[in-house]
Amino acid sequence: MLTSHWHATLDRPPLPVIDLPSTAEVVVVGAGVVGATTALWLTRAGLRPLVIDRSGPAAGATGHNGGILAAGLAENYLAATARYGHDTARALYALSLTGQRLMVELIEQEQIDCDLRLHGNLNFALGEAQLSIAAATVASLHADEFPATLLDRTAAQEFVRIPLGAAVSGARFNPAAGTVHSGKLVYGLLAAAQRYGAHVSWGATLQQIVTADGSLRLVTDRGTITTPAAVIAVNAWSGEVLPELAAHIKPVRGQVLCTVPVEPFITCGFGASLTATGEYGQQLPGGQVLFGGCRAIAPNHDVGVPPGDVSPDVQNALETGLGRLFPTLAGIAIERRWSGPMAFTADYLPIVTQPATGLFAIGGFSGHGMPFAAIVGRYLAEAVQTGTLPAALALLGMERATLL
Repeated sequence: MLTSHWHATLDRPPLPVIDLPSTAEVVVVGAGVVGATTALWLTRAGLRPLVIDRSGPAAGATGHNGGILAAGLAENYLAATARYGHDTARALYALSLTGQRLMVELIEQEQIDCDLRLHGNLNFALGEAQLSIAAATVASLHADEFPATLLDRTAAQEFVRIPLGAAVSGARFNPAAGTVHSGKLVYGLLAAAQRYGAHVSWGATLQQIVTADGSLRLVTDRGTITTPAAVIAVNAWSGEVLPELAAHIKPVRGQVLCTVPVEPFITCGFGASLTATGEYGQQLPGGQVLFGGCRAIAPNHDVGVPPGDVSPDVQNALETGLGRLFPTLAGIAIERRWSGPMAFTADYLPIVTQPATGLFAIGGFSGHGMPFAAIVGRYLAEAVQTGTLPAALALLGMERATLL
């Protein structure tokens, strides 16, 4: 029951694994979407990375998310502009668009079967106040030459074959978005990396990183790996591996449900602000409706709560919220429920840092890692080769004022 849809429907043979070696050309710690794309870029550069994870592919946020390959930022563009400043917000939004397109290219080039559907995303507005914000957001995006469309209630209903809830006043449509099967995506990325020479080894928990004699020693519970370079991409567990990140990257439990199959009624992904922390969903190819969010219902918004279990209050809120958006789905049977480990920062942007020579770390995607994974992974692969983080990642550095 608590297994995510992505893991329950992966339907792929296990990836070939090796015993944990004592040395490696470069090590990628973490087998989520960021670690997998980083490994793929490293192999494309002619390196042979070793990917390790204490559980396996997509065991963290990627394997428990909503499968939304969005484009944009975790915050509304107006809020992001107010927080980061116009130029920074525009650069970050552009980076996410580049990342989303790059992920699509990787999927197509490597022929990854992951149920990719590029059909956009509807963000429903509830009431006139939210519709006014949506209108201002679309205007701001248009001013910066980003794609977006404002829909009134009638136009929004045209995207949906069942009646919308009475509270829905319209929507903001983002054509630069899609949905994927998250588990199949990560599996395909890792399988592609293996074809080019990568190795994977599961069941090793990184306990300590020691720098000595120009090398890194990665101490795990299964042995020590000596390597000249490593990328740490463990997201919610970043603070356990690198204590300096613990103050900035907070683990957060995200909860999701998945209904029994129903007749197709919507092709694009969708979201709404039913609560302060936001909701998201999609109708899966098999007809099930995936719906997640409602952390605002939980004590302290589920910050610091380990994943695994789900809570009745959040799950009840998700069922109620789904019925508010689509009244004919009120009371629908639930096929499965699950939770996953997200990682948030104070300004809703990931952190990229270089704690030591040859050592790079990324984490804190704040529930919005899918559009950044491919582009950040490419830059991290470049950093391994050059020894320095590219200037393009400076906006995600730990020194930024909005993080402090």
